[in-house]
Amino acid sequence: MDEDKKADDLNSSSYGWWGKILKVDLSSESITEIDTLPYADRFLGGRGIATRLYWEYVPAAAGAFDPENHLIFMTGPLTATGAQGASRFEVVGKSPMLMPEGFCYGNMGGFWGPGLKRAGFDGLMVCGKARRPVYLFISDGKAKLQDADIIHLEGVKQVGTYLKQKHGKNTHFITTGPAGMNLCRNANLMTDNEGSATGGFGAVLGSKNLKAIAVKGTQSPRISDPEELKQLNRLTIKLNQREASFNPFPEDQISHAGKASCFQCGLDCIMRSTFKTRSNREVVRKCQAMFVYFSWVMGRPGEPAETALDATGLCNNLSLCTMEMNNIIQWISAGYKAGYLSDSKTGLEIDKLGTWEFFEGLCNMIAYRQGFGDVLAEGLLRAGETLGMEAKNLFANEVAGVGDGATYSAREYLMNGLLYAFEPRQPIAMLHEISRIIGYWVMNLQYPGSTPVSADVYRAAAARFWGHEKAWDLNSHEGKAMAATRIIDRTYAKDSLLLCDSCWPLMFSNHTKDKKGDTTMEARIFNAVTGKNLDEKALLKYGETIFNQQRAILLREGWDPKTDDTVAEFNFTDPVQTVFMNPEVLVPGEGDIVLSRKGQTLDREVFKKMRDEFYQLRGWNPETGCPTAKKLYELGLSDLDSVFHDPGGKQHFRNK
Repeated sequence: MDEDKKADDLNSSSYGWWGKILKVDLSSESITEIDTLPYADRFLGGRGIATRLYWEYVPAAAGAFDPENHLIFMTGPLTATGAQGASRFEVVGKSPMLMPEGFCYGNMGGFWGPGLKRAGFDGLMVCGKARRPVYLFISDGKAKLQDADIIHLEGVKQVGTYLKQKHGKNTHFITTGPAGMNLCRNANLMTDNEGSATGGFGAVLGSKNLKAIAVKGTQSPRISDPEELKQLNRLTIKLNQREASFNPFPEDQISHAGKASCFQCGLDCIMRSTFKTRSNREVVRKCQAMFVYFSWVMGRPGEPAETALDATGLCNNLSLCTMEMNNIIQWISAGYKAGYLSDSKTGLEIDKLGTWEFFEGLCNMIAYRQGFGDVLAEGLLRAGETLGMEAKNLFANEVAGVGDGATYSAREYLMNGLLYAFEPRQPIAMLHEISRIIGYWVMNLQYPGSTPVSADVYRAAAARFWGHEKAWDLNSHEGKAMAATRIIDRTYAKDSLLLCDSCWPLMFSNHTKDKKGDTTMEARIFNAVTGKNLDEKALLKYGETIFNQQRAILLREGWDPKTDDTVAEFNFTDPVQTVFMNPEVLVPGEGDIVLSRKGQTLDREVFKKMRDEFYQLRGWNPETGCPTAKKLYELGLSDLDSVFHDPGGKQHFRNK
């Protein structure tokens, strides 16, 4: 009877999970398994589990390209259950883009994460280095390393064609293109259906001689209450219904052909779209990536808009980070105008910037490390160190270690300073929680009734989701530390459930009587899948736990709170001029006042006040920026106490 009860307890705790994480050591070619459930109990899933595994398995002194570095891929408890907006997966590892190299994370959508879960595994850890180019094939509970000589120098499209021909059309994959195999520090991981993760993780894959990870599965994880999940899915789809994605391209050249959905997702997605060209080609493009070359093409008389569309496709096939490529092009343009860069110095015909010929030449030069491209393949931050101060003085504010360092900055939206200050990379999912509702509020100001976000709806959502009655006043520091803690904790929980940033959280809706959203939906969906009984506060507590676990990793790797708990210097010195979706930089002020922060900077004393309050709310020592022993005990993280009291050597974090 005791054994039967033990089996029942295990089954009841494994709803949504298989209970198995693959661990592949490429050096020894050994494949073993780790039990998921002890990690899920403490760290929820996805980002949380991957972060803890990094803490346990990646040595602080390991380099990004060392065999000891691990690439950790994790799904969440909702993955492949049919839960809406739950098709993503998390990747964690030591990033070669950061300077110095360090812990980083990425988040990818499409079909690979659900494919891994349907193949019978919750996650995958890869370490070591293969003696020859290989790929990993995972299918219905089995994993095998296979020879990749034929494809190891190929682009992403060619890899996909090969894998689907060999293993079937329902095979999904992660790979990296020539940029990754040539260890370009800005090389992405890519999936089928145009999913990508930055951080240089494509180069880490290449450094391990691992060309691809293919998955194919027919299994589905168990769900505790399928009927309840169906009801919640219907409600989620209804609450999420909104206008179609916009088409930034000239309609006479490129038309918007519809949505491009991820696995089992019926939500209205504002991130992924299908576009049709005049030659009847249909391509999927997403969010920021579609704009990598957009402004230069649109500003080049006679250049077809298709060049901008195809520029993204070229980056994806070579696996070059589009954010980094955009910054490189800005820098080349500025350097050419300043007389610092020339055709002879770069090997480029810079006066052709905006043409397909220029972009193709630049991308190939970097991906294959040819000539000047070999310098740029180290990333702009390191290129600046090589080329000197004159080169660095031409960097735009957007240049950062990983991501765009100036998008939705603290100059316009004050609490964003705290979101940037504690992360090793641009925290775009957190920034979206603020920028999206503000963007809809601005549209409603300009065209009353065009969006559900009136001033009243915005104020109610800000107070409810951000936890402070003054959180909505973006011209005051009051309530911003509390808002930051809520946004951080919710995002960490969201990235661990693996819910999509495009639709979660549901802060507002066209389909409720008062236009207000719902803070409880994530917990209700989690409970329906897992059979547990958590509320919103419990999920936020998971987020806080994972945030503190990441804090321990950063300190162990050299993060110094006294110098690194801050934002890039330009926030304090360079006035903001415009913001995406908000060109006049409008923000809600006290009462019904509408203010513009155009021309404003972040006040140093205001930032310090917000940071001090943030430390207090977190239960951190105000002098050291480290969690107290009491806080660690409360979060079940007492095993981290030593790193906070003796974090080791400090090295300045140069990515801000």
